[in-house]
Amino acid sequence: MDGFRKSLEKEYSSIYSFNLRGNARTQGELRRKEAGNVFGGGSRTPISITLLVKNPKVDSKKATIYYYDIGDYLNREEKLSILKKFRSVGNSEIPWTTIIPNAEGDWINQRNEVYQTLIPIAPEKKFDLKSESFFLINSLGLNTSRDAWCYNYSESKLESNVKSTIDFYCEKLNKFKTDKVIKPNVNSDKYIVINPKRISWDRGLKQSFTSQNVLTFNSENIYESSYRPFCKQRLYFDRGLNAMLYQNKKLFPNRDLANKIICVSSIGSNKGLSVLITDHIANLHFNGDTQCYPLYYYERRQKQNPGLFDKPNES
Repeated sequence: MDGFRKSLEKEYSSIYSFNLRGNARTQGELRRKEAGNVFGGGSRTPISITLLVKNPKVDSKKATIYYYDIGDYLNREEKLSILKKFRSVGNSEIPWTTIIPNAEGDWINQRNEVYQTLIPIAPEKKFDLKSESFFLINSLGLNTSRDAWCYNYSESKLESNVKSTIDFYCEKLNKFKTDKVIKPNVNSDKYIVINPKRISWDRGLKQSFTSQNVLTFNSENIYESSYRPFCKQRLYFDRGLNAMLYQNKKLFPNRDLANKIICVSSIGSNKGLSVLITDHIANLHFNGDTQCYPLYYYERRQKQNPGLFDKPNES
């Protein structure tokens, strides 16, 4: 939102922001500090009242920004009482703080400039050998969009679930292909049948169906995976049934190649930093929206032995 904040500074002469807090998407002590939301159960996000004033008589290139934080541990009634007491932004009793944004457009919780001098963990461009970052590649954890079918503690149950959803998919696909021969312009939408006990459709699987791609079961795609912290499950790791593989095929191209990945809760997590390490494919929600930083990444040989993988590259 830094660009948006910079635009507000240019467009207006004065900005008043009254922070009412109430962020329910937090936990622990931070949740207690956020406390009540002025809309009760009507909102889980923090609420603020912001007034944007455009005064043509003010010849300033940037707005003057006034900010007030209502404070910690206040319930809904206490916050509404304070609003009723102040009544107007023009009330001289409101202890406004004048904010001076930094060059990056931060208003509150401004960044420490020393941060810019640190070595980055991830490169700006993946696989850039000239990058001075700690890692040359990083990847989000695996997102299947159909965990109920692609994960299970039991390998035999996982195999049964995957075969069931593939059979259902192929059954509808064969019907679609047959009807398309008779009516070439037939629409695939009516063949994409919603059956939560047999299949879960997402955009990728619908596109695969429309393109008439056949799915087949392969036992080599069953991996051991890290589904949640300290919780391993069997995974069906397959491009046809997994929504987003990201770079995980380069980290774990087959079951016989070893790797270790550092899993970090991604930027924007409101539950604090979490760091875990695993030697298996990590789920996207392994520890937050998981970013994975590998010890190795693997590249497929292109010439003599295209079916083999090179020795791992240190990431």
